[in-house]
Amino acid sequence: MSNERRIRFGLNLDPVVDRLQETAALASLAEEAGLALIAMQDHAYNPRFAESWTMLTALALRTQRVHVLLNVATLALRHPAMLAKAAATLDRLSGGRVELGLGAGALWDGIAAMGGPRWSPQEALTALEDAVRLCRLLWDSADTGQPVTYEGRLFHVAGLMFGLAPAHPIPLWVGAIRPHALRLAGALADGLTISTPYVQPERLAEVNRLVDEGAARAGRDPRLVRRLYNLLGVLDVPGSRSLRVSRPGFLSGSVEDWADAIARFVESGMDTFIFWPVAGDYGAQARRFVEEVIPRVQALLGES
Repeated sequence: MSNERRIRFGLNLDPVVDRLQETAALASLAEEAGLALIAMQDHAYNPRFAESWTMLTALALRTQRVHVLLNVATLALRHPAMLAKAAATLDRLSGGRVELGLGAGALWDGIAAMGGPRWSPQEALTALEDAVRLCRLLWDSADTGQPVTYEGRLFHVAGLMFGLAPAHPIPLWVGAIRPHALRLAGALADGLTISTPYVQPERLAEVNRLVDEGAARAGRDPRLVRRLYNLLGVLDVPGSRSLRVSRPGFLSGSVEDWADAIARFVESGMDTFIFWPVAGDYGAQARRFVEEVIPRVQALLGES
């Protein structure tokens, strides 16, 4: 993949119930810094987590420019027709700042505990394809006033009058790891979202090759598909104890370490980066990422 587009940055905001003030402060930081995205995971079965759409709505209404991304919706607990309605609603409320990530689900014990299904890998792939196609179909139907019937292999709607058009074409991201899902992202989605612990840097070339392959098979320009990398780890902050995370795929170290790593990820085909601290002072790390890491990356890439 050719990286001809400007690199985008964002912050992860966990929907943690006991850190609501910190979450709001991080959203304000992203807004003030002119970042592209604030992103939020979707695991409602986690007892420490609030409901992500409600949180994103609150944050979208506190900001003016930064886009909000569900990263990614658990389709096993969210029918795509309802997701499409929720996204269109928030897009209108926020003035066209919604981006939607779709994922079948992963933590199946938690999903089952909330009454959701345990999908096989094939069913999960089917859910992703149905969801992408159905969301687009419903958004496109809003201007026509015509009822929508969709007979997918897993999801269905029958004579649905959707009604609510989003304020702008909502980008659809697909969370994928397996080869068939990566090709699906290339064929149908606006972007791929992956995370460092699950897709480690040495796999990026393979991942991007599969996305490009899916796009080419569908007759699409692979450069139309953005590539988002969730960067989990710990950034050193002056005056604080340096933390090192031993789990594979987690980043740690200085501003220079992080910037050099991101520049390498760009060379491997990635173009959108979400900073995701996993320990230490989240706020201090996020501010340092914004104020020091991003400018250093831009200088390394000749974008400053």
